[in-house]
Amino acid sequence: MAVERSASETQITSRGVGMAAAGLVLGALGVGLATPPLVYTGVAMVASVIVAGAWMLMSVNAFLRRFPYARREVTPRPLTVGVPGRVTVKIQSTAQHSGLLRRAMTSSLDIREQAASELTGGMGTKATVTRTPDSLTLTYSLMPSRRGRWPLGPALVHTSDPLGLIWADTAVGDAERVPVWPAVVDLSATAGALMGHADRVVLGARSPSPDDAALRDYREGDDLRRVHWPSSARLGRMLVRSDERAGRRPATVILDLSRDSEALEWGISAAASIALSVLDSGHPVRLLGGRLHPDVSRHHGEHSAETARAAVLNQTVDLASPVSQAVATNDLIRAARQASDDAPQGEVIVGVLEPLEKAALDALAPIGASGRAWAIVRTSDNPTHAGAAQDTAKALRRAGWRATTADVRSDLASVWSTLLTAGDIE
Repeated sequence: MAVERSASETQITSRGVGMAAAGLVLGALGVGLATPPLVYTGVAMVASVIVAGAWMLMSVNAFLRRFPYARREVTPRPLTVGVPGRVTVKIQSTAQHSGLLRRAMTSSLDIREQAASELTGGMGTKATVTRTPDSLTLTYSLMPSRRGRWPLGPALVHTSDPLGLIWADTAVGDAERVPVWPAVVDLSATAGALMGHADRVVLGARSPSPDDAALRDYREGDDLRRVHWPSSARLGRMLVRSDERAGRRPATVILDLSRDSEALEWGISAAASIALSVLDSGHPVRLLGGRLHPDVSRHHGEHSAETARAAVLNQTVDLASPVSQAVATNDLIRAARQASDDAPQGEVIVGVLEPLEKAALDALAPIGASGRAWAIVRTSDNPTHAGAAQDTAKALRRAGWRATTADVRSDLASVWSTLLTAGDIE
């Protein structure tokens, strides 16, 4: 993307300060002692600083006229936590000047770029600079360490006068905020067991009609042409087709956001990993919870696999810790109700949860009656928190959920496999 330049910064060096101060002192002494050589020397020293400033001003202006824009490319985009990225910044000349002048300018300039520590893994950027008469190209690596949107840029071109009295950092290109997806774990090998089990538990029957997998209860306003009369007659209630593509049972992942920073990232990573594993197994999925807007809380998987994966991961970039426990509980209750009210018949529900208050448990409990609900409850070394996590898991199991506990150090693949092989998943 091409970006416009921003303001530059110019400062006098300690050498410049010393020379100006010495010049003023010598000039004053020369006047006081009526010694012209001291006056001339002092004036020359002060004048050299002034000339250096004028030289720097002209140099910066000349550079900005000849190299007004920077083009930055970040790959891959978005970035992913723990996956290396690469940045290339090219400052290209747009003016027609002699090759000798352009070569002189590019060979004498240093270039660097500012990047948030979350993008570099806390390490400084080690850049490679390629120079041609027409351009400066800066290339360096990134190692994102945290999900979110982090500032990158602008590129800074460093120049100084020949005597080192004044220096300037000229900003070329604006800063931008680069999105970073959470780290994910490949769980696709076991996602088939999850969806396969759900295929055997539809509408309360262990061996349903294949058509039933795509049905839900009739709601006022539904098109009567979508009513599936054979299943409606067999089960004694009005059913409509919710997904006419057999074998594409949808899933919902409910995410309960933690107020603890480390736990928040672990929960988001776990929820994203589960959602992507469902997509990889060929089923639509949606993510609910937190401050996700209802308009974007829809099932992904209708289009290409890469588009669906990107849509799910993009939803996680801006998630943040709730400001209070009350807000977290209300968000979870809203997600649970949305999962219950909007769920197509036979939908699979997976929760990545914190220890829950009674109101949240009451909202989630009815979902367990379907036999298609699984939950991972985060625990910790804190005895009170761990006890609350165990109580939450037990309460969910009593409501029909399959639930287990895990902490942020747990291997997610092992936790997920243990959860799916518990109970009567065959």
